[in-house]
Amino acid sequence: MGSSSLRHQVFLRDVLALSLSAFGGPQAHISLMLDLFVERRKYLSEQELLELNALCQILPGPTSTQTITAIGMKLGGPRLAWLTLLVWALPACLLMTMMALLITYFNQEGFELALLRYVRPIAVGFIAVAAVRLGVKLIHTRLEWFVLGLAMVLSLLFTNSYTFPAVLILGALISNFANRERIEKEKYNLHHIRWGNFYLFASVLVAAALIGNLFQNKPVLFFENIYRFGSLVFGGGQVLIPMMFEQFVTAKSYLTADQFLSGYGLAQAIPGPIFSFASFLGAMSFQESGHLSMLGGAIIGGVGIFLPGTFLIFFIYPAWEELKKMSGVKKAMSGINAAATGLVAAAAIILMQPIGFDVVNVGIVAATFVLLYFWKIPPLLLISLGIMGGVIFL
Repeated sequence: MGSSSLRHQVFLRDVLALSLSAFGGPQAHISLMLDLFVERRKYLSEQELLELNALCQILPGPTSTQTITAIGMKLGGPRLAWLTLLVWALPACLLMTMMALLITYFNQEGFELALLRYVRPIAVGFIAVAAVRLGVKLIHTRLEWFVLGLAMVLSLLFTNSYTFPAVLILGALISNFANRERIEKEKYNLHHIRWGNFYLFASVLVAAALIGNLFQNKPVLFFENIYRFGSLVFGGGQVLIPMMFEQFVTAKSYLTADQFLSGYGLAQAIPGPIFSFASFLGAMSFQESGHLSMLGGAIIGGVGIFLPGTFLIFFIYPAWEELKKMSGVKKAMSGINAAATGLVAAAAIILMQPIGFDVVNVGIVAATFVLLYFWKIPPLLLISLGIMGGVIFL
């Protein structure tokens, strides 16, 4: 077995470990990736990881999934990238499918999630740690502090799906125009960009819409809805929730509001990508047709939500390696990194609002920050303690 093959196997094991312990959404995931992929394994540099993460935040789709898929492509090409996607997303999708089957089996539309009430503030603590770590390592100049603050303010004032890419682009423009440093030019070649994945991305979107509406086939229509959401939404899984609720609960009545909210609460409490919620929706949308149909719906939901973002990252990543050589892009990167850090910091405040700033929640966030940042307590242990607290104080 070659050294590269062995390294790829180790990487996939690390991806699996991350998928089983990465709580808190994309902002918390980046902190865990920094710790595992950069500091411990040294698969890539901190700068490379943050550049990839910033690129994926500009693209529509699941940011964490696209970032980790791009790392797989960087280390081993398309084959390793597809395996990375599968290992990363499958555990969460399976867990969400199991939850849908259990909810249906016990017929508990008002499924209570009181046991998990301490998990969300712990996840906010993860995000706060990520923001501080990034700020310490990346923010050095007054301009970078200004961009960070501006990104925080804008993302708090305008909480919509287009704020995230707009803030990153604004950070890039400010850094590019304000940076007077002379940067040595490198040769770059944009002629070898492969457009096949972009054409495939667009073709699937159009074909699913045409076939579904022509034949009024529910599985195809559901796939088209989910694929379209994954194609057009910016800002992570939280942004998808009102869109999905309107489509599948209000408009089509595929599931009840209680079932929808129960599934979303569980998606917040399990490790891995939040977009795995689509597997839950897929299963529940076919609950009246039996367990086999629910499994098929879960597969459709999982594939539909992750496929468009994967097509896009397969298209843009090779071009990104060349684009980084351009002097304008090099000047823009410090602004992008500063804006991305500001977005992470703002995310802690935004995600704290729904659960409330009461003494208990703020105390849990602070305790999580101290235990993770200073004592390096494993995130999975912290989540386990949160669930145990929910059981004890139920």
